[in-house]
Amino acid sequence: MQGSVSFGKEVIDTISHYMRRQGAGATTSGRRSMPFSKEHDVLYIIIKSAYLCRDLRFCEGKLEQFLNEYIMVQTKSIETIFEGIFNHKHMTHEQARKERLFFEEELKKGLREIRKLLKHMTMKMRSESSTYLWIEVIKKISVMFQTAAILLAGERLQGKPEEIDEVKKKLTQKLVIATSIVEGKYESKLCSQYHVCVKAFEVTKALETVLGSFKDMDEESAKIFIRYVSESLMETKLYSHIAEVTSNELQIILNDMAYSDSVSAKEVLLSIHKAVEDRLNALKLKTHMVNGRDVELVHVILSDMDHVYGKSSFDPFHEFLKSFFSWTRTRTRLGGPIRSLLKDLADALSYLPEDLSYKLINEVRTFLEITVDPEY
Repeated sequence: MQGSVSFGKEVIDTISHYMRRQGAGATTSGRRSMPFSKEHDVLYIIIKSAYLCRDLRFCEGKLEQFLNEYIMVQTKSIETIFEGIFNHKHMTHEQARKERLFFEEELKKGLREIRKLLKHMTMKMRSESSTYLWIEVIKKISVMFQTAAILLAGERLQGKPEEIDEVKKKLTQKLVIATSIVEGKYESKLCSQYHVCVKAFEVTKALETVLGSFKDMDEESAKIFIRYVSESLMETKLYSHIAEVTSNELQIILNDMAYSDSVSAKEVLLSIHKAVEDRLNALKLKTHMVNGRDVELVHVILSDMDHVYGKSSFDPFHEFLKSFFSWTRTRTRLGGPIRSLLKDLADALSYLPEDLSYKLINEVRTFLEITVDPEY
């Protein structure tokens, strides 16, 4: 898995060209954001002064410090991206000051929404586990930052519509990757340092089991499996959520894996298995591993999927795994079980709150764009 997003000088210059350099927008004064001194950083002071956990049992004590730090790092990740995009050489000191104040006001709006979220989670503590709720908070805050940043940046784009679309696509990728990396790091930190750990990760375990099985299979078996998956995906809504160029390229790749002698389906499946296995090991060892951007996206997508099933009594993988292992022994048809599994997953995801559904779609779309689009 070699996909990554390259935001070198050419891309930064392109994005800057289509950004309004004046007027309202979310950016900063021009200094680099990390590392920062919390005691003197205005943004951290704003976050700490919001007293997000005041009178809320859900996040009292040390967990309040964790929450403030998580919000701060998400804020700084967005700030750093905007600093790389906006061309401050064309800003006067007064313009930069106004931009900074606007960014601070947007942060305050976000903090008010986070406070509402925390109050809601405190109420839900009566019926749901605090671990599940904390993972939900991390994810909801992540998508809050992601959504706000995409909207604020999009409002500043100007130029030809087709050029704006391409620039917005690249910018969205960068924002999704940044917020996902921070989310993954702090989900791990919540476990290793605060002992609030994910207990159910059925999607990750099931996928690791299936993909790991291909170590002992031949290439033809891997190609047959890909054919089943490719045919079943056509019956899902996946392709409606991604751009036409990404959709076409994904179908070409799946077709090559399924039928071409020049592409090893087994190697690709085992490469994906390595990423899934890394997540499983990280969960078991309570550690955070530094990964490439494509792997980070795999991990956050799996984390979202695990979260969906975290409190579900329904196991969509039990029947599928029985069918899968029967197929490995007897080569019975596998198309039906794969379609049933994908339908069960889609049904479960349809009950996701709108924000978490948007988050997952963004992550899957970004992963596919940086791994299958020919321009990457």
